[in-house]
Amino acid sequence: MNISALDKTLSIIFLLLVSMFLVYKAVERPRVLVLHSYATDFSWVKDINTGIDRALGDRPYNIRHFYMDTKKHPSLEFRREAGSAARDLIHQWKPSVILAVDDNAQEFVGRYFVNHPDIDIVYAGVNADLARYDYHQADNVGGIGEVIPWAVTKEVLASLGNEENRLLHLSDDSDTSHYVHDSIQGFDWQPFKLVGSKNIDDFDAWKAAVVESNTKADWLLITHYHTIKDPQDPNKVVNPATVVEWTKEHSDLPMLGFWRFFIEDGGMMAVGLSPFEQGEEAGHMVTDIIEKGLQAGSIGHKQNRLYLMYIRKTDFHKRLKGKEIPLEIEAFADAVDGAYD
Repeated sequence: MNISALDKTLSIIFLLLVSMFLVYKAVERPRVLVLHSYATDFSWVKDINTGIDRALGDRPYNIRHFYMDTKKHPSLEFRREAGSAARDLIHQWKPSVILAVDDNAQEFVGRYFVNHPDIDIVYAGVNADLARYDYHQADNVGGIGEVIPWAVTKEVLASLGNEENRLLHLSDDSDTSHYVHDSIQGFDWQPFKLVGSKNIDDFDAWKAAVVESNTKADWLLITHYHTIKDPQDPNKVVNPATVVEWTKEHSDLPMLGFWRFFIEDGGMMAVGLSPFEQGEEAGHMVTDIIEKGLQAGSIGHKQNRLYLMYIRKTDFHKRLKGKEIPLEIEAFADAVDGAYD
């Protein structure tokens, strides 16, 4: 064999070895499955992913995403099918950590892997009691819950008017909304008066509740409205922006939401818990598990601390005539890019 042929052979062997090494390293990298209950057309999901990226973006992990898309498809059959597909992926891919976001990811996927010897579960965005998923005593589960900042909400309302105002809460009839319903009813709203909290199934019932609210309340508190069904086709949900648009057209009441999507859909104002905190805290828990050798259960169960302000100024002045936006609210919204004209 001449020298030229030998050099060529050695070069090929070298490239093959490098390729094998790179494949080996890719296979050996810790695997993280980011499992979302919803899909990326939902701003909450995109913002949580931003938080996760802050924590995991430069880490040498093998990361995959799975979106169950249960916000647009809330039927029990669809949620079960989406959960089954996610569980199949987990059995095949064998991630080291499942980062599961929002309640459907826990209900239809996460709880099936409680105390699994080779998989840790980090949850985020959970509204339900952890015992529902057997997470409360699990060795391999830790995470950050999602509690709407009711106390901050009361402070914001107090800064805007009469503390004897009547509050009415409207939401869809999803499982998440039932958890929120229990939470809002368990909070001490005094001196305000919570006159009702309604979980509503379809658009006709929503319209009736909005019309009735004009004489029974001074403020509307609106949480989730994404699974409101079309009365003509119960298998379809009404576009969320359509729900907000109709509500604005048929109610003069000031409205307060609790996530950025309410403002994006045309709502007046929102006191929103931070999706970035949810994602970033959960991401740091993943790094603690992988890099420090901790088990998720030893990390524990945290609650959110941060919130964000959003405001649509034109709608504020239309619905609260004669009132100025408090400086601290406007400055906060401006600072987090949450002020809309």
